[in-house]
Amino acid sequence: MQPARTSHWLGLALAAAASLAPLAAQSADDVVASDDGARMLRIAGNVYVIEHDDATDEWPHGNTGVIVGRTGLFVIDSGYLPSRARADIALIRRISDKPVRLLMTTHWHFDHNNGASAYRDAYPGVALLAERNTARWIELNQEYWKALSTAEGSPRRAAMAELAPEVAAKRRAEIAELETLEVVKPTFLFDGRLSLDFEGTPIEIEDRGRANSPNDATIWLPRERILFAGDILVRSPLPYVGASWPVHWVSVLRDLEAVPAAAIVPGHGPVQADHAYTRSVRELLEATLERVEALVRAGRSLAEVQDMLALDDQRQRVPDWNGPAVSADDWTYTRRTLAERAFMGIRGQGGL
Repeated sequence: MQPARTSHWLGLALAAAASLAPLAAQSADDVVASDDGARMLRIAGNVYVIEHDDATDEWPHGNTGVIVGRTGLFVIDSGYLPSRARADIALIRRISDKPVRLLMTTHWHFDHNNGASAYRDAYPGVALLAERNTARWIELNQEYWKALSTAEGSPRRAAMAELAPEVAAKRRAEIAELETLEVVKPTFLFDGRLSLDFEGTPIEIEDRGRANSPNDATIWLPRERILFAGDILVRSPLPYVGASWPVHWVSVLRDLEAVPAAAIVPGHGPVQADHAYTRSVRELLEATLERVEALVRAGRSLAEVQDMLALDDQRQRVPDWNGPAVSADDWTYTRRTLAERAFMGIRGQGGL
């Protein structure tokens, strides 16, 4: 379904929006609501972000954005579990009693969209918006993860026997939710770019293509100068690289650096006030690609490339990447995974 470009509540009245006075930016530390697992921050007059604690020892919840319109709300990403999405809805209702009109999903990774059913149940009229390919990835991977996680005798179930009691309890609750997860596929789809005025707030949505996923979309609010970057940017505290496309990701980051943002909301981690972190991630990827290509040209195997790739100089540039929250295993995983993804992409074998 191609999205309609006009409607009662989307209204492409950009001229009317341009006449509105710009909203004063707020501190990203302005906590307006919280519970024992999340904090809702005001980052502009009508724009908020919900930052979450991790769902389990294995899985996080992505950041959730909230844009308040004249009569309704635009929400960005719904988190990993419906229970957390329901808790987010309770936080949202503490700042606005308006209904959620649009739920946008930035990419297919299920820590950003498994909570969609909670929004649909709470707001039956909500439109579920995603890039066209992403909609298929969401449906497929939600079904896959549900089946893989909940099957009797699955590795995920078996692993719980080796966990500490409090960790195992969270895993059991996660599996129980996944057993009853209702897979919800977006039906309000776009290709490439979508410009709209959401009840007074101009919004530019763009599929940036391959970066952290095959189709990573960003949401740009030009009046407020706020960029929702999805997992193109993650500071948790390391970037997520497990299924990434570094050959293309570099150019996507360079394009983002040209966006004159006053606030950048990553897919995970705190709101950024400028592009310093964007640049650090780009430089990490550029160094990876250059060094992996040199090793490939020297005839090194994938295993050798993973062993030999050195990125400690890049790591030292970002204090968070060296802090107590990053274990040696965490950094080794990031380095070796980047080596593998770059090796495949550079050689034209995948990850292009």
